[in-house]
Amino acid sequence: MQDIRVLVADDEIPARGELKYELATIPGVQIVGECKNGKEVLDFLNVHPNVDILFLDIEMPFMNGLECAKEIQRRDYPVKIVFATGYSQFAVQAFDLEAFDYILKPYDEKRIQRTIKRYADSLELRENHRSPGEIINTSQRISLQTKDKTVMISPAQEIIIISTEKSDRSLFYTTSGIIESKMALRDAEQLLAPHGFFRTHKGYIVNLAMIQELESQDNGTLLLTMNYFPKEKVPVSRHYIKDFKNTLHIS
Repeated sequence: MQDIRVLVADDEIPARGELKYELATIPGVQIVGECKNGKEVLDFLNVHPNVDILFLDIEMPFMNGLECAKEIQRRDYPVKIVFATGYSQFAVQAFDLEAFDYILKPYDEKRIQRTIKRYADSLELRENHRSPGEIINTSQRISLQTKDKTVMISPAQEIIIISTEKSDRSLFYTTSGIIESKMALRDAEQLLAPHGFFRTHKGYIVNLAMIQELESQDNGTLLLTMNYFPKEKVPVSRHYIKDFKNTLHIS
């Protein structure tokens, strides 16, 4: 497994130094840069979009962490955001922004290690269950909790598209119709990755086995036509396009 590329953002030099020290002791972690405000983070990601994890302080000048995270979402950078702050009251806002994790200062060595391990485990799970170009067929069923019932479904055979409805719920396009579930898109991504699903955009996950047609766009992105829902054109954004093409072995 390649190194986990980490960017550190905090306006306080001692805090950045402490976090970098803790991260540097973890095998397989590469610190690729440091920033002192949200604007510098966006400038860095614009040049180096392939950062895996961003440790992002919330209270910073010029552009704070929450504002920065919203802009990262808008630009569809695939980086996982770990909010690092001394204030617990921002937790709800952080997870509304689909934060990967939320850690409090002063930093705890084991807490940081746990965050990195969780990310590494998610990568290992994906690599072990799906190599490039391979689609997993499975009879395993998952449960989707709706407003008034729980639906059991076989993901590889029945789910075509998942799109975000709100931060805490998603729309599952299935062979039997559209199901609104309380499952967040980030949770669906982690659950379904081993079953042949791929995140193509901040708002979409698709079943690779259900792709009917790929249409190239002038800006270098793709639009997907899916089985069962041909009118729902699913975008593959530029930040996911390389991995998507590698997975399907297309150029």
